[in-house]
Amino acid sequence: MKILFVLKQKKNVDTFLPTIRVLLDRGHRVSLAVQEWSDARDDAYRSEVPSPAFSVVRCPTQRADQWAEVASLLRSLRDCAHYQQPALKEAVKLQARSIHKLREELRLPVDDHEAAALLRRVPPLHMRRLEAIFELAERQLPSDPLHEQFLREQAPDLLLLSPLVHFGSAQADMVTSARALGIPVSMLLYSWDNLSTKGCLHRVPDRMFVWNDEQRREAQALHGYPPERVVVVGAPRFDAFFELESRISREDFHVPLGLDPARPTFLYVCSSQLVSAAELGFVRKWLAAIRASSSPALRECNILVRPHPDIPLLDASETVEEMRWPALRGAKGFVSRPFGDARAIVLRTSDRAQQGFFECIYHSAGVVGLNTTAELEAAIVGRPVYTIVAGSEDADGQSSTLHFHYLLEERGGCVRVARDLGEHTAQLEAALSSPPDQDAIRRFAGAFLRPHGVTRPVVPLLADAIEQVLREGAGSRAETVPGPQAAEEPVAPIDAAQPAGEQLTIVPLSMPKRGYSVRIQVSGDPGGDARPRLDRSTIDWINERVGIGDVLYDIDAGLGVYSVLAARYHGAVVVAFEPGFTAFKDLCDNVRGNGCDGSVLALPVALADWEGLGELKFPSGMAGQSKHTLRPAQWRVRRAAADEGTVRQVVSATTLDEAMRRYGLPAPNHLRFGGSAAVARVIAGAAHVLGLDSLKSMFFTVAADDADSVVAQLAMRGWSVARHVPISRGRVHLQVCREVPAASQESGR
Repeated sequence: MKILFVLKQKKNVDTFLPTIRVLLDRGHRVSLAVQEWSDARDDAYRSEVPSPAFSVVRCPTQRADQWAEVASLLRSLRDCAHYQQPALKEAVKLQARSIHKLREELRLPVDDHEAAALLRRVPPLHMRRLEAIFELAERQLPSDPLHEQFLREQAPDLLLLSPLVHFGSAQADMVTSARALGIPVSMLLYSWDNLSTKGCLHRVPDRMFVWNDEQRREAQALHGYPPERVVVVGAPRFDAFFELESRISREDFHVPLGLDPARPTFLYVCSSQLVSAAELGFVRKWLAAIRASSSPALRECNILVRPHPDIPLLDASETVEEMRWPALRGAKGFVSRPFGDARAIVLRTSDRAQQGFFECIYHSAGVVGLNTTAELEAAIVGRPVYTIVAGSEDADGQSSTLHFHYLLEERGGCVRVARDLGEHTAQLEAALSSPPDQDAIRRFAGAFLRPHGVTRPVVPLLADAIEQVLREGAGSRAETVPGPQAAEEPVAPIDAAQPAGEQLTIVPLSMPKRGYSVRIQVSGDPGGDARPRLDRSTIDWINERVGIGDVLYDIDAGLGVYSVLAARYHGAVVVAFEPGFTAFKDLCDNVRGNGCDGSVLALPVALADWEGLGELKFPSGMAGQSKHTLRPAQWRVRRAAADEGTVRQVVSATTLDEAMRRYGLPAPNHLRFGGSAAVARVIAGAAHVLGLDSLKSMFFTVAADDADSVVAQLAMRGWSVARHVPISRGRVHLQVCREVPAASQESGR
């Protein structure tokens, strides 16, 4: 099989080159295209992978048609709107960065932070509408002929892209052209922060390979990506670091640096421009706080400051000396002393194996700073991590991003946070007197970076997952999946905060053949039968019977899946009855979240064959959900219900006839019964409705043993079975109408 990797830049290649080697060893042909290419690097890749089945090819870096400038601007606009969604409302740095990209695109003389603050004043509803417009416009962009030509020439069985999520990503055009040619597409997550800090997922791949379950949830929450199409494999970029071990003694490490090995050492790791715009100034403040400590051990400790690999910390006038550790072949360091402090140095290490950096972490009592990748590497070694997120404008980037919070100690991570330098130095003093549990830190690193086992390298697992996609032949079907705002993300009422501790699950539902694509909110974490899904028989009935302007009564509507589909895709007016308190809340949020609140009326009413108070009885663990039974019950004072076991809810019950009269509801054309327990009772209380000339069809599910009695009950009112479909657990779908088409007599047709 032939696999085509299209990667943005060198660091993406460095991460996935080991995976390419494994795939080649397994007999596949692999082509590599790097969008930010150079002849020297291309030759280096060919030298590193000397296989006749491997080739380095050139690919388009941008569109070549008349839509090139439009596509770039559209994606910059959409990225700005993306960072206004509720889940990212506190990510002010990311909002400002997306504004900066747009400002560069339009050459606007506007301050990034002022523009971001102005954009945050746009009401969430209108921002969602804007993003929906941008998402729709993206889908209308045609495939670029140049990208199609490239893919035709390469003719891969699978296209793998990384990072794909990136500001104004031109890789989106590669996805579009792959769609046009029927080539399956998968996304390789390069960095753990790509999903939250690099913009919008402009075009949706068939599969997404991520590190852990946290990223699976992030893909769904921030990009509307279906979790069942996310493959959790681990972080291949850390495989080499997991294999490293210390190769020199504490003395052999410190003495070449001019440091005393008898003193404790702390390593400060600098971060990117996004997180800290003026980090050297902050490092000086931090060092002054260390030297002012009341603890002699901390006050006199060694300090190593490691610059970010991509950001120069010092100016060119600073003296830098090259040094080597005799016991570490190939590893060298570059030392400068800008602080006027004999025990504090800036140390940049250089070796592809990262052995020098590993030794810096290994011989430290703890790691301090803002570089989250280095914090993860510290966790692999088992060293505690400390950071300060407030009190300094020099280093405010972590608190205004999203991904950093996943590492916090209170969330089971490895990073201990301080509000100010005083609290921070107290934490470092405690680290020296009572070191944290290194094994617990390593366990976190394993769970976050190697979820399938800390001793199992990720590269072979990623290769396995890629081969599985090849075997499945994943088709080009992902374009029917909406972005999170195009589907009006139904996570909470607009402008209302999610209650503390409330767990919500967002389930994307799609049926490309019908053009359906909605996102359904479920309170809690549903599984098995509780997880929403589309039933084909119900869909067939809606498609055959429900037309534009028809009125559908959705009885025991549950989460409102079919209410939404009928209203949104068939132009129906829906009255949705749902008495369960939790299900009713989700129903309302789903109706509103999918843009149907103008055509769906949700009523918290229990329907039966009697009037008065009733009692809903829910199975254990499903309080307030749509699965319940209803019986008449007089309310009385009694002791509070236990937290576990059967839950009951008092409701006001009425007949369908009375509900229609009392609330002035429009006459129905169709009835759908979402639950099977109360079908006979609701029918018994609907003599008037069942006799209406407007009523054309009904659809419900009952136990097979009860089907005959229900059919007989309907026959007395002039209704006949048009379709009888046996389904699982001894149930049947029944579709009834006034006149039975001759071709529909056979069961199951």
